[in-house]
Amino acid sequence: MKRGLVTESHVVIYCDTCGDVLTDADGESICFDTTHQAVGFLNVKVSGWSYDGDRVTCDACSGAAECAAKGHRWAPGWQQEIWPVSGAQTACNNCGITKSELAQEK
Repeated sequence: MKRGLVTESHVVIYCDTCGDVLTDADGESICFDTTHQAVGFLNVKVSGWSYDGDRVTCDACSGAAECAAKGHRWAPGWQQEIWPVSGAQTACNNCGITKSELAQEK
């Protein structure tokens, strides 16, 4: 039985691109007993995070990379009619950037 203050080791998953940590629904980092357990968790494709055998990539970085390679995916016109928002606030279905944010980057 353990008592008092005990130092223990665990594995936490961080994005290799931005350094974001994989968290649960409450925003707490998810701790694994082994790297094998962490890789198994990522291989289920949880919340858009991925592991290619070398690098861990979070959902935001994956979306940004896909948009950089293939371009943004804007909502079809019919969605704009059902859920009207200004054209500047239309967000990319892939990475979430809005047209106004995109214009500010240029």
